[in-house]
Amino acid sequence: MALRQLAGNFAKRMNKRYGVLAWLKGEPRPPIGGFDLEGEKIIDWGWICVNLPPGPKRALEVGPGNSPTIPAMLALGYDVTAIDLCTDLSTTVAGCHFILSDFRKAEIQPGLDVIVLCSVIEHIGLSGRYGSHEDPDGDVKAMQKVRSLLNPGGLVFLTIPLGTDVVHRPWHRVYGTLRLPQLLRGF
Repeated sequence: MALRQLAGNFAKRMNKRYGVLAWLKGEPRPPIGGFDLEGEKIIDWGWICVNLPPGPKRALEVGPGNSPTIPAMLALGYDVTAIDLCTDLSTTVAGCHFILSDFRKAEIQPGLDVIVLCSVIEHIGLSGRYGSHEDPDGDVKAMQKVRSLLNPGGLVFLTIPLGTDVVHRPWHRVYGTLRLPQLLRGF
């Protein structure tokens, strides 16, 4: 058992340092030290679930992955639609309408009460991951679409990395004093 645990710890350290799992999946390797995406999303998802208003509501989650917010919205009586480029939830979550598509290209009826974008907008328009196509303003265009789909008084749950404006291609953008106002224009 000790040898198995040692091997597991070694594999985790090598993956964190060299991005072995990303490389094996054919994705670009993250920077040395990696990104802690799992821990970040757990906190964000928890905050969103706690702050969802009572239903019934019409809701959309963009890029949900393994999001627990969809079951939370369904439990509150929401009519939920989820859209993702690469994770098909229709086989794992009952009661949710799922669209396998690029959010910017999908036909979605306006009149939404709640839209969730949990750690997703910073990836839109950056090619190289998630089957995305390059569009330098893909994130801004996606937020314009969000605004057009939202009812007056509707809620947007948006979680993004904040700091100094930078693009860590192909992983994500970080929003600062230049890009953040562009992203939130009209809200």
